[in-house]
Amino acid sequence: MTPNKSQTAPQNQSKKPRRIRIIITAAALAPLAIVAAILAYNNISLTTDKTFEKKLNTALENALKWTEANRQNILNKKNIALVKLLNECNQAKNNPLFSQILADYLKTPARPKCWKRLLDPDYHVDRVELNITIKEEYLDNKWVLYALAPDKADADPQKLGLFDPSRWKRRKLTHQLDALLLLRKTRPDPNLDPLIDRLCRRITKQLITDFAVIDLYIQKVAFVLRAKHPEKIRKRWLERIIQNQLPDGGWNDRWFCFTSQTRKPLFDLKNPPSNQHATIQAMTALYLVRHKYPQNFRLDTKTLTQTNQPD
Repeated sequence: MTPNKSQTAPQNQSKKPRRIRIIITAAALAPLAIVAAILAYNNISLTTDKTFEKKLNTALENALKWTEANRQNILNKKNIALVKLLNECNQAKNNPLFSQILADYLKTPARPKCWKRLLDPDYHVDRVELNITIKEEYLDNKWVLYALAPDKADADPQKLGLFDPSRWKRRKLTHQLDALLLLRKTRPDPNLDPLIDRLCRRITKQLITDFAVIDLYIQKVAFVLRAKHPEKIRKRWLERIIQNQLPDGGWNDRWFCFTSQTRKPLFDLKNPPSNQHATIQAMTALYLVRHKYPQNFRLDTKTLTQTNQPD
């Protein structure tokens, strides 16, 4: 017996709303699925420990070659904050290349001279010069200059917001952490550790949703490691930094079509060459993982691979 049109019409009509609901549900879930996939890509490592170690060693070897090739440019640029990072790497594991750059930098005349205490804790700081420099510098440098010699600085760190746990964001946040790490050395205070821990937690929380591996991404990873909190850094973040290394062994401030040269992600079709700022920060992160925190990242400490150390 063949059903007539009056019997099949209600069935066809009932199927249409169901299909519409499926389409609407799929459309609603698609963006969530995309976000979930991006989050997984940024945070979950599928690489074996052995493969990660091999890639880490290769990236470090190439970064050291870049540093050797650009040794004079680093000295000419006179960015003491970057030389300070090389000094910290050298303290984790002595490297003749870093030692020579540090020695050459300290022999180079510089004004104001007080900045050299970043490299030599015994370097004499003139009170007058220090306070004149603090007045002339922008906020981030005021923090560091205060931390250089808190016993000689006239600046009030409270008024400068140095100890504010939640006010600063982006580069201000990482630079605040940098100044506090220095202050922890020049004026040890147990109250600094909880603040540093809180800032590191804020930074790593941001890294979970940071997708563009630009200069600031690298800085966040490197500075948390410098703060002695390797347990807060995910292996996947290091893998993404390694993936963004350029053929010459350096890094630039670009991920696909985004840069942060204007202090915020910016769409840019140009492909800039590697630069000192991104490269030395990235090398610092990888160097500390390899030579200071190998156990935190399950690296083989018994057969610790020696990175290239140019003469």
